[in-house]
Amino acid sequence: MKKYKTKEKSLYTLLIKNYIIFTFVMATLMFLLYFAEAWVENRIIQPPRKEEPIGGEELLKNGDYERLSMKKLLGTSGEFEVLDENGVVIFATEEEGEYSPQEIAYIPLYNSPLSYKASTYITESGQEVILVTGKYYEWDTGYEKNESFMILNSNYQMISSNDSSLSTHYTKRELDYLTGKGKAGYDICKYEYTGNDGKEYTLIMHVKRMDGQRYKQLLAVWNTFVVIYVITYVIITVLFAFYVHRKVKDPLDLLNKGILAFAKGERDGEITYRGPKEYETIFSSFNQMSRLLKESEESKEHLIIEKQRMLADISHDLKTPITVIQGYAKAVADGLVTKETQVQYLNTILQKTENLTELINTFYDYSKLEHPEFRLVKEKKDLAEFLREYLANKYDEIEFAGFGLEAEIPEEVIEFEFDELQFGRVFDNILSNALKHNPKGTVIYAAMQQTERSIQIEIGDNGLGIPDEIKESLFDPFTMGDSSRGNRQSSGLGLAVAAKIVELHGGALFLGKQGNPYISTLFVIRMLK
Repeated sequence: MKKYKTKEKSLYTLLIKNYIIFTFVMATLMFLLYFAEAWVENRIIQPPRKEEPIGGEELLKNGDYERLSMKKLLGTSGEFEVLDENGVVIFATEEEGEYSPQEIAYIPLYNSPLSYKASTYITESGQEVILVTGKYYEWDTGYEKNESFMILNSNYQMISSNDSSLSTHYTKRELDYLTGKGKAGYDICKYEYTGNDGKEYTLIMHVKRMDGQRYKQLLAVWNTFVVIYVITYVIITVLFAFYVHRKVKDPLDLLNKGILAFAKGERDGEITYRGPKEYETIFSSFNQMSRLLKESEESKEHLIIEKQRMLADISHDLKTPITVIQGYAKAVADGLVTKETQVQYLNTILQKTENLTELINTFYDYSKLEHPEFRLVKEKKDLAEFLREYLANKYDEIEFAGFGLEAEIPEEVIEFEFDELQFGRVFDNILSNALKHNPKGTVIYAAMQQTERSIQIEIGDNGLGIPDEIKESLFDPFTMGDSSRGNRQSSGLGLAVAAKIVELHGGALFLGKQGNPYISTLFVIRMLK
């Protein structure tokens, strides 16, 4: 499988970074559009901003009215006049007006919390009346409450009121000033201050009302910038989504390539990926799965080969003695041999049937150990004592075969949970292997030792040793030192059976390294406590 590689930061960092960039871009866009809208509004429309403080205080106090600009406060269409302490206009941006002291008194103060509103009604009797309500606005809390009211007739004479401080009679102009209405199309308010000369002055401000045309113009500007913002927001969002999608999709495409490559049979590589931990975990799991599947396929292929080889070996091992039995039996049955030769043939037939029976029993034992339902009958006993008794029982057989025996088994109790019958077969198979493949005079060596975590049993000899070419497969079925299959004396399953029994006990059987120069073959059984 090919190696695919990409580089990326952590997924968390990637998403946070891009989210911050997206937020920054959108906030920057919003501020730019806000300032652009404000610039257009101030330069083109210039609406009044009566909530802002009076500017140019020093110019007012010094009487430098020509340099005084009130556009920011009153808008481009706003006007103002300055009255002296006698109510005489001493400066005006447009045509001068005339105000009586009573009218000046009725003009509302700039940013006053108290304001009046007039509404005309027709009573049931057909009489026209004017309702004037006074409302008080609290700047700190934003709370608005009705403060006072009065009812005037069509001649502006008071009919009733709850505020004794209000006048009982007004002119139309006085009522307009009281409710903040100035000349046509303008609102009016005043600002009283003391000049640097110590005299009292009044600044009369005329603020152009927002008429339909100016409102439409202002609304068009707002709508234009809203559309620009929405379009830009959509474009940036799509680009951001596409960018994040690509960053998230690239690793998935990489994984898909790896899966397709694996499906095509590429097993020799893995996906190399450096990036977000979440993706690294997925790729690591994929690589691990690939390795396990590859190992499983190799193991399966090996098992198939071993099975085929085992079937061939079993067929050969069964065919050879059967052929001999069949040939000798036919010769005897046909009367082709003498009576003396008949006895020899019958003995040979008997020997071959015994070998065949032993061979079949060995096959059966091996297949039984491989069966998933096979269970050991374990008991917790002294393993050292068991080995001593086993060697004592085998001593005569070893001596009769012309072999010697040396044992180093500790006198201490070494407890272990094991199956006596099966563990005895382990020792039988190792010992019979030594007796069959070594000459007389060979010394068999046995020892046992234990540590805090394991028990180790060593069985070796100083015989001919094991050929190097079969050491790697020594514990595989049908492995033997004698390459002549027709003359061999065993099935080649003994050590495979022994290794399987030890494995079922949670241990391992392997060839040990001979530290003693007088030992040519050393089998090691290591059991974990």
